[in-house]
Amino acid sequence: MKKLYTLLLSTLICSVLSMAAPYGLLINGSTKIEATALSEKDFQDREQFLASCVTLNQGDKVQLYDFGSGASWMCAIDPYGEYQKFTGGKTQGYLTCNTAGSYDFYIKLKYEDDMLYIGPGQNCGNVTPPTPDPNTTYYITGSAELVGTDKAWSETAIAMTKNADNTFTHTFTDLAESVVYRMKITDGTWASNWGFSAVQNAPAGVVGDVDGNVVFELKAKGNVVVNFNGASITLQGDFTEDEPIKPAHGSSVPSECEDVMLQAFYYDSYRDGAPGDVVLSGTTTLGNTKWSTLLNQSGEIGTYFDLVWLPPSGKSEGGTGYHQTQYSNQNSDWGKQKELLEFINRMHAANTKVVADIVINHAGCKSSWCDFYPQNFGEYGTFQPDASWICKTDEVNFNPEAGDWKGKATGTDDGGYNMQDNYASARDWAHADPRVQEMMKAYLKWMKDVIGFDGWRYDYAQGFKGKYIDMYNSASANYFSVVEFWNGDMNNIKSYLNDVNWNTLAFDFSTKYSAIQGIADGNYQKCKGSGLLGAGLSKFAVTFVDSHDTYFGCQGGRDNNDEIGGCGKSMEDYNKDRVLGANAFILSMPGVPCVFYPHWAKYKDAIGKMILARKAAGVHSESLVSDEAGNGYYKATITGKHGSIRLLLGPNSGFNTTPQGYTLAYKGGNFAMYYTSTQAQAPILSITPSTIYKTPTFEVKMSAVTLSGKPTIYYTTDGTDPKTSATKKTYTAAFTISGTVNVKAYAQLNGAESEVQEATYTYQEPQQTPLTVKFLPPTTWETVYLYAWGGANLGAWPGMEWKTKDSDGWLYQVFPGDIQEVSIIFNNGTDEQSNDIILDQDACYEWDGTQEKLSQNCSLSNIPFQLIVTPEGKVFKTETLSITMSTIGGGDDATIYYTLDGSNPKEAAKPMTYTKAITINSTTTLKAYAESNGQETEVQTHTYTYETPQATPLTIAFQKPEDWTKVHLYAWNDGGATLYNGQWPGAEMTKKNAQGLYYFTFDASVKEVNFIFNNGSGTQSADLWTDEDVCYGWENGKAKIIKCTGTDVEDITLTNTVTKFILNGQLVILHEGVLYNVMGQVIK
Repeated sequence: MKKLYTLLLSTLICSVLSMAAPYGLLINGSTKIEATALSEKDFQDREQFLASCVTLNQGDKVQLYDFGSGASWMCAIDPYGEYQKFTGGKTQGYLTCNTAGSYDFYIKLKYEDDMLYIGPGQNCGNVTPPTPDPNTTYYITGSAELVGTDKAWSETAIAMTKNADNTFTHTFTDLAESVVYRMKITDGTWASNWGFSAVQNAPAGVVGDVDGNVVFELKAKGNVVVNFNGASITLQGDFTEDEPIKPAHGSSVPSECEDVMLQAFYYDSYRDGAPGDVVLSGTTTLGNTKWSTLLNQSGEIGTYFDLVWLPPSGKSEGGTGYHQTQYSNQNSDWGKQKELLEFINRMHAANTKVVADIVINHAGCKSSWCDFYPQNFGEYGTFQPDASWICKTDEVNFNPEAGDWKGKATGTDDGGYNMQDNYASARDWAHADPRVQEMMKAYLKWMKDVIGFDGWRYDYAQGFKGKYIDMYNSASANYFSVVEFWNGDMNNIKSYLNDVNWNTLAFDFSTKYSAIQGIADGNYQKCKGSGLLGAGLSKFAVTFVDSHDTYFGCQGGRDNNDEIGGCGKSMEDYNKDRVLGANAFILSMPGVPCVFYPHWAKYKDAIGKMILARKAAGVHSESLVSDEAGNGYYKATITGKHGSIRLLLGPNSGFNTTPQGYTLAYKGGNFAMYYTSTQAQAPILSITPSTIYKTPTFEVKMSAVTLSGKPTIYYTTDGTDPKTSATKKTYTAAFTISGTVNVKAYAQLNGAESEVQEATYTYQEPQQTPLTVKFLPPTTWETVYLYAWGGANLGAWPGMEWKTKDSDGWLYQVFPGDIQEVSIIFNNGTDEQSNDIILDQDACYEWDGTQEKLSQNCSLSNIPFQLIVTPEGKVFKTETLSITMSTIGGGDDATIYYTLDGSNPKEAAKPMTYTKAITINSTTTLKAYAESNGQETEVQTHTYTYETPQATPLTIAFQKPEDWTKVHLYAWNDGGATLYNGQWPGAEMTKKNAQGLYYFTFDASVKEVNFIFNNGSGTQSADLWTDEDVCYGWENGKAKIIKCTGTDVEDITLTNTVTKFILNGQLVILHEGVLYNVMGQVIK
């Protein structure tokens, strides 16, 4: 589709005599290059000729040339592409090349409307290198694609050796075989690279790829010599010729793509109650879109959608996740990695691909400005970024609050667009740095090959040059790519796509701000010729109505007002026709339509029918459109592979009248969508995908859809074919199974049948004994810590110092028996740690030098015989408390004896034998021990003290350190699913009590809470918890509990006019007719 580079907007003209003769270029008045005539005209009906891979030196003069008449001239120049590398033009009669290189010239001829477009040379290698400058250091940079198992290429650029004759050489020694190597030479600015086009007399087996790399593979382990001499590069080595070298990745832009995408989240939808969590009907709300929620919808999503775009899935500073902190840790507020993997597996089972939200313009940190987490991508590489990986234009170099980090960011600016390359609230990666490039390549390869994603949505793409997107897509060989280049000018989006070498799609903001806004305003004429669609670039367009950025975009501290129907108003019933009309537009038109989750959730029936109509007609990303528009109407016919769509928008479109030969898909209040199809429409069947479950029962759901009625579903649960089996059943509602079951099903309507689908649900009995983890740390760790959350708490970071070892020297930890799952991190307390590990069954881990790995080299049977009491002695405020006991390390015949009156069970005449959970409702002392095979544990004593729960709302207070300018409070429960004071770092605390402490009072429904005090810029307390009023100060960099009664209250409590008493279960103070609580606050 070369013509995609040639869609030009200028109306400057120059005349030519005839279109019959061949045309081309005249270089320096003497060299003639004939262009090839292209079969397709451009969108302004110009004849097109291509002169490709034209190599020019600096100072060369270029003119257009008519081989028939011998005339030479210059016409208008398209201002996009590579034009900035030339000067001159129509007035001068020629162009002067200012940057040596290889270029493609598109000559576009029409009477009085000629145009020239200059693009980068495609499939012809990179720039011919200049004569080496003896004062410049040259480097070799590249990559190795492993065929075998050897890692054989440096992660960083390699400096070449300067010879006495001012040539440069580098010898690679002992390079491995079965490895495909790609390399270029650079001058160190990372702006100029020279590769295959400059190799002289390339040896057999040395080829070039589309990026201009030298590509080779060795017959056997050996040396390769690279010489840079004058304007040439030579290679010496024993290169493989027998096997074809793996080709470079072709494109992340599918051709004639029939996919429909779902954006499966909205802003902050990792929790219920986010802005935009509106009522759908009755008491049903939009709700959250955590991985666990999407899992329950996976069958339905897989039925309608071919692509699912998920939010940023890695560890982040919290919330929606657009400040990623550790790419290699796929546990986030959206859920756990195992839930994410299960969802991806279910989507793949439904032939639906999954798109990851890739946030690589910027990153968050551990706690301050540039203290980055390590990035461990296993076989793809381990990386430890620091401040030198950050652009020198980043705020860390200028912000007074950056402290010791100020001035330490030294990375080369990677050149964003429209003054938006500097992202103010996080650190900007320097993509010009080869270390950053290698990390991003490793990240994306790991996300595709290990996590299972199929494509990328690049966030904030305007923050760095588009050529890096091309680089990363080529390295990861992903199926699909789309960038968020937020710009409403189609020409700017087009120019950006050219920078990416047309190796990605883009969200079509130009269509959003024209056609979609026109539908919202009733100005349907804006639908014609809008955005990338109207420019003939629909192959590269992802169309959308709203997104997480525009939906409720003026709330939650955001300032976007682009939501269809008005900010916060799109889900109102009076906007139904606007929302559905806009969805009808994107689902009818070419491009890849992206449906927004809130619209899908509210209008599934309507949008589902429109998706099925699109699929029935076979409309794709490059479908042809015939349309017209006028006052109050837009009419379009879109041709697909199996039929066509007829879209009628607006009150004057005739939407109520069915076009001849068409069938209605969906009709709204002022629009309708009709379709034709040459294919029989078999029902689309969806069943709950195969999975492993640990619950006593499991629910299986099925659904089937068509445009013409409700299909009947038949199924079996004994593995037999439901089309022939006598045991088949008719599906009417979700059914429950137990044990391992194989289900087969198909759907039928009016004689049309779906294929038989099969799923196996495997029951796995949950572990009955307490969870145990073992770890063999590296010998370099002087101290080992175990940090736990999400089920158990072993103390604030870095957690509990770990000393308990088994007879083989492995550290071990046995968790309380009521914990079915817990998240843990092994660490040395300073600079090394494991990834987040989710433990739901016994496991052993070793350290492989960079990260933890599961080990089969340890035994779980050599743990000493011991009694586990859950919970251990504690204060409880609930009406009752359940206590369970179990043993580990002994035989199955262990017996537990106990007393509840404080007596020693070993000495009691008749101690009780434990058989089931013990329930208490008052202060109790439990003493217990266990026996097994002649072994006997020590007696454990646990005291459970009942306290009346606090009747008044919880209040926490904090004494601000002198060097803090402000205090933020971050508070949560349910593992972060429920937030009480906004997402990280939480809202600023502004209220002060009589003691001068900043305080916050929670809603009365909050009986206990987790919280962190922080200054909003990197310094914070540990994770704290309370179920009663509490006050904290700050000492030696840590939060410390202090007395809540400050000077004012202490003074009054010493006088004779003070009375203390209990009110509603709380201690209060009466002084001179005023009631105070222990926080020093007046009780009204």
